[in-house]
Amino acid sequence: MFHSLMIFHIVISVLLIVLVLLQFGKGAEAGLMSGGGGGDSTFTGSQQGNILGKITTILAVLFLGNSILLAKIQSTKSSSSLLDGEAPIAAPLNNDAMIPKTQETKAPEATTEESKK
Repeated sequence: MFHSLMIFHIVISVLLIVLVLLQFGKGAEAGLMSGGGGGDSTFTGSQQGNILGKITTILAVLFLGNSILLAKIQSTKSSSSLLDGEAPIAAPLNNDAMIPKTQETKAPEATTEESKK
């Protein structure tokens, strides 16, 4: 059942991507209405956008529902996590805590001829 739902999920994903790419933008409808092609098409620009929008909404709901169902099935399959055996590592919150006390900043020694005298 899990594998068939995964295949169904892939099909929904591909169809959703194709439908989103087929939809017109807000400015693309003006060019279609002015006779810029598609004069003998079965759907006008507004009808095609309406149908594609409804199908996209249905596919999006199916995608979301299938995602939740797949997550629930996967969570019941495994009861442990990969990180259950790992010990937490406590790290300091700032970089100052990482500098040891022995490496405190010292004033640089003068190496000029005046300091040697």
